[in-house]
Amino acid sequence: MYRLIIMLGLLSLLVFLGLLSSFYNTETSYDLKSDNIEYISMGFIDNKEIVKSLISEKQFQNLIKNNELVKVETKLKEIKSIENIDIYFNDKNELGIKFNDRTPIAYLKDSNSLVDINGNIFKKEQTKNYSLPSINGNISEQQILEILNVISAIKKDKFFENKLKEIWFKKDHLYMRIKTLELDVRLGNQNKINDKLKMLKGFYIYKSKKINNMNYKQIDLVYNNRLVAIKK
Repeated sequence: MYRLIIMLGLLSLLVFLGLLSSFYNTETSYDLKSDNIEYISMGFIDNKEIVKSLISEKQFQNLIKNNELVKVETKLKEIKSIENIDIYFNDKNELGIKFNDRTPIAYLKDSNSLVDINGNIFKKEQTKNYSLPSINGNISEQQILEILNVISAIKKDKFFENKLKEIWFKKDHLYMRIKTLELDVRLGNQNKINDKLKMLKGFYIYKSKKINNMNYKQIDLVYNNRLVAIKK
C-alpha cells in the first residue's frame, strides 16, 4: 500500500512537470527576431532597411512588448510605399511580420512620385532609374485614373509591352510617346483604347519597314477607326 502511494505521488509529479514544461514551451514571445521579418518586393522599392530601423526604435519595441500590435501595424502603414502588412505568430509562437512593397506602374515627373495600378501615389525615395513610363504635367486624380487605364491596356498588349515612353494631357486631350517612334500620339481619351492601339501598331510596323522617308510630328487616333498622320 505504501509503495502504491509513492508510485501515485511520483506519477502525479511527472504529470505536473509535463504540464509545466508544456506551459513554458508554448509561452508567446513578443521579441521580434530579424529572421522573422519576411519581405516581398519586385525590386522597384526597398523598404526592408527602413522597416528594420523603425522596429528597432524604443517606441516600437515598447509597443511590441506590450502586445499593442495594431498600433505597430498602423505605424508601419504610414509608409505609403508598403502595400500589405501581416503581423502573426509562427508555429513556435514567435512574433513575425510579413510585408510587401507596392509595384509602381509609372513615374509622376512633376511631383517626383511613383504610382501603382490602383492609383496609390508614393514618393520616389531611391535615385535609381526605374525604366517606367513618365506621366508629365500637373495631373488631376481623374486624369491619373484615365492614364492608368491606358497604361494597363498597353501592358496587356505584348507588342507594346515596355514601349511606352511618356504620357500627358494637353488641353484635355491625352497624348503619349512610344519608344523608337519619335512623334506625338494623340489619343484624345481612353475610349476604344484597344482599337486605337491596333491602328498604332499598323503605323509602327509601317514606319519600321521604312517604306517612305516621310517624317511625321504627330499622329491622331481621335477619329473613329481612322489614323491621321501629320507631317513635319
